[in-house]
Amino acid sequence: MYKKILVAIDDSDTSRCALTEALHLARSSNAKLYITHVADETLMGMHGRTFSTSLNIDNALQAIADAGQKLLDAALKEATGIEAETLLLEARNRRVSEVLADKAKEVGADLIVIGRHGQRGIATLILGSVAEQLARIAEASVLLVRKH
Repeated sequence: MYKKILVAIDDSDTSRCALTEALHLARSSNAKLYITHVADETLMGMHGRTFSTSLNIDNALQAIADAGQKLLDAALKEATGIEAETLLLEARNRRVSEVLADKAKEVGADLIVIGRHGQRGIATLILGSVAEQLARIAEASVLLVRKH
């Protein structure tokens, strides 16, 4: 069965479903769980340039990291009875999928669990979702979890 599972979380409903699934898998296979969140500065819009005239970029980046750490702290509380650790990662102008794939390889994860938002349409066609990109590039197996 699985020995090391990496789960990627954000503040979405599908992410919570992915965490629940990862917790179940870790408990049932006695695997170590890496609960990860990628602080992505692109959330500020064009790497901060949108807010550069009215916002302290360093403070904004710290706020994004702090929000990610809060998510990780809450998720860790759910991991009772599991060997688990949290990892706050930074995108630093890289695709979130690449950051997650690299970290999964680094920790030796044999399974990556991530929520699939189920969005369709032109944006997904052009860009692809983080989950779909991760499934294409990761060396480990990837479990895409839908909201349930």
